[in-house]
Amino acid sequence: MEVSQRPVPWNLQGSHFLAKPVVCATSQDGPRFAGGKGTAPVFAIQRRQAGSIPKVSSTRYGTDFVAYILLMVKKRFLPNVWWSRALWIAATYVVAVDFLPSALLIVVSCAGYLPFSDRPGPGWEIAHVPASEEIRFFAGFAWLLLPSSAVFGLTFSAAAIALGFCMMPRWGLRIVAAPLAFVASGLMMAAAGWLIAISSVGVYIAAGSGALWGLFVFPRLVPRMSRTLPKTLRLALPVVLLTGGTYWLVRPLMPDPGLTNAKVEVIRRDERGTDLAGLDLSYLGPSIAREANGIGKYASASRMEFRTDGRNQVRVLLLVDDAHLIANTFVLPRTGDAIYRQSEGRWRQQRKGLGISKLSLKLNSLNSQDSTGIDLQVLGPCCSTMTQTHAP
Repeated sequence: MEVSQRPVPWNLQGSHFLAKPVVCATSQDGPRFAGGKGTAPVFAIQRRQAGSIPKVSSTRYGTDFVAYILLMVKKRFLPNVWWSRALWIAATYVVAVDFLPSALLIVVSCAGYLPFSDRPGPGWEIAHVPASEEIRFFAGFAWLLLPSSAVFGLTFSAAAIALGFCMMPRWGLRIVAAPLAFVASGLMMAAAGWLIAISSVGVYIAAGSGALWGLFVFPRLVPRMSRTLPKTLRLALPVVLLTGGTYWLVRPLMPDPGLTNAKVEVIRRDERGTDLAGLDLSYLGPSIAREANGIGKYASASRMEFRTDGRNQVRVLLLVDDAHLIANTFVLPRTGDAIYRQSEGRWRQQRKGLGISKLSLKLNSLNSQDSTGIDLQVLGPCCSTMTQTHAP
């Protein structure tokens, strides 16, 4: 067999010679042909043996030609540099969790299932051809998702650069990327879809698209850095990214320990009332009733109850001994009972609860001579429900 070192045209298939490309080695970017990286393939000229009729397959050489073209396109548009891979990760994520789900929602809607509606709600209807208004609606929804998906895409790009120093296999990259992309894409669609009353189908489509992106696209785009981290860091970094990313995504869905649910009652000195020992404080509970003390007659002036997304509970009693009410702001504890007392022109804390919450209670005096002039306001991230009643 004789080997030529010169490139031979593709159509050289004479009666005595047959041209085929020679693969000399493989690399991370794919096969490298003889003649050097990035050059045209060099062909081996093998002479037919006498009396034999070689089998020439045009499909085989067509496939080799297509593979070579794809290799050149990959080297041109997807170079093995970290910044290019990072941009491709962000771009493909936006396409996978924003534009692709929006296009699939159009298909679902045309198939007869309305994936969004407030009234009467999502449900089946007549299949139809998409109208221009429907396409513009979903295109606007995709544009609404673009900033959020871009932020998540850039976050995945930063994680990919960090993972590039770990030399992880693709199955390890899938374990890290697929769950995070699933949760991130589903939460993003659920948050933005609230504006159009999207159904669970849209959330599942976005979450599934994100998971598939994390399984098949992300591992192929993670750059391979020339330097690697020590073995301990290579093992610890993926675990930290997976656990930290999961906590960061799920944290808004968890109860805030800084929030509290509260019951508040304001009691003022009133000659038409009763002794404090005989006053009904069941609204706040028996523990507050045992701590409350005072000389004279009192009456309930105002009550308030509010609930938040937190699980803590606090009960607050405001005792006013003076004739004139002084406005004040109280920082509420997280749990327990709290008693504040106004006496001799000053507010004092008679009993202190546990911890400090993110909420404050503002007491305003609209009319110091009238119990109905008391106004209670909650300051802070509040509230899911709130009720306030004045003295009967």
